[in-house]
Amino acid sequence: MTGNDNLPLCSSYRHEQLQLDFKVGNDFYHDRYTDASAGWVLAASILIFFMKAGFLFVEDAFVSEPSERRRVIISKYLDTCASAIAFWLFGFAVSLGLQPAVLGEDRDYILWFFRFTFSSNTATIIGGTLIGEKRKMKLVAVFLYAFLISSVVHPYVSQQLWSDVGVFSPFKFCNGTVDTVNGKLTIQYTSNHSPSSLFVLDFAGSGAVHLLGGMGGLLLTVCLKIEQKLKDHHKVGRQPQEEMQNSTSMTAKSDDNVPVDVGEQPQQPKNFWKWMYHLGPEHIEYAALGVLILWTTWFAFNCGSTESISGGRNDDPHAFKIYHAIAGRIALNMVVCAGSGGLMAIIVAGFVQLITDADSINTNEIANGILSCLVAITGCCAFVTPWVSFAIGLVAVWFYHLGCYIEYKLDLKDTARVVPVHAWRSLFLSFHCCS
Repeated sequence: MTGNDNLPLCSSYRHEQLQLDFKVGNDFYHDRYTDASAGWVLAASILIFFMKAGFLFVEDAFVSEPSERRRVIISKYLDTCASAIAFWLFGFAVSLGLQPAVLGEDRDYILWFFRFTFSSNTATIIGGTLIGEKRKMKLVAVFLYAFLISSVVHPYVSQQLWSDVGVFSPFKFCNGTVDTVNGKLTIQYTSNHSPSSLFVLDFAGSGAVHLLGGMGGLLLTVCLKIEQKLKDHHKVGRQPQEEMQNSTSMTAKSDDNVPVDVGEQPQQPKNFWKWMYHLGPEHIEYAALGVLILWTTWFAFNCGSTESISGGRNDDPHAFKIYHAIAGRIALNMVVCAGSGGLMAIIVAGFVQLITDADSINTNEIANGILSCLVAITGCCAFVTPWVSFAIGLVAVWFYHLGCYIEYKLDLKDTARVVPVHAWRSLFLSFHCCS
């Protein structure tokens, strides 16, 4: 396989071949990066960690009660702290395939921090599923799922997608013979893998982060649905007639103090568009602020995944010098994708306002439409052209609506639309580069 377009494919593997070992106290440290690239990855990691503020504001926009808002904040504190300890103890070692899979942070401190931010954000994504619901997860459950995601689940998935021994990793093709010939990258395949083998190009975590977090949220919503069905089944035949009437209808008193039946309580709207674009008591300014924070920090999420800004060491004659161009191309694709998808989301929201005769446009759904575009471009941001990014943005918004329609038909409780934004989009586009 030759050509400059293949440069992002084995860039991380190239750095593995360039590492040097030296002693830091009693630790055996691996020098994976040049000084410039170390600063680039560290700065990107700090911004990626700040994505939690964006998720917090987006989720907080969907709740109105002070107690609920405090619960959102506590959950964010808890899943961040739990994922930190879990990734330090087990996660990083699992992601590298170390035996035993305990600790391992001394292999590379900067790489540890970079991968921790990915793992921790995966756990954070799940938390937006059940906010504001009457059946909330206990804080113990929040701790357990965050610990499990960051210690085992995400590290193992990332190992399979990104390590040189992963089942679906493109780096399994690299055997260390990576060189530049006449300005082009040449990669020699290993004897036990052919170019026709299955692999997944997930450059920045569309599958390892967003698909995984979205599917975790889907699992929670399905469990809640099953719990509700079981409780409803046990109530049948045991509820007094008066209580059943009170649970299905509302009464009011007339001027003569006589109870008057005012009909059943509001159920799920029969019109999908009214259900999806209803104007509730949400804090729309928090959603807007959260999306802008996420949109900004997402550039670090994707551009920082090059793990280099300057290529190899200066004394290496085969060091690549165009990593900054890859990061620039990623940023361009992200802007075009989110721009086209955002315009489509605004058009759809305006059209829904007309057909439902709503008072105003639901801006929260525009926010989720933009987020779905950013999720969609994450896995392929380094491999596609701007025109393809433009098309991906247009399609992403409609896949988001398709995901919402599925939740509507199945009556799944997903307050912040975590599953449509992260799971359905990634399920389609994480693996569109499969070969």
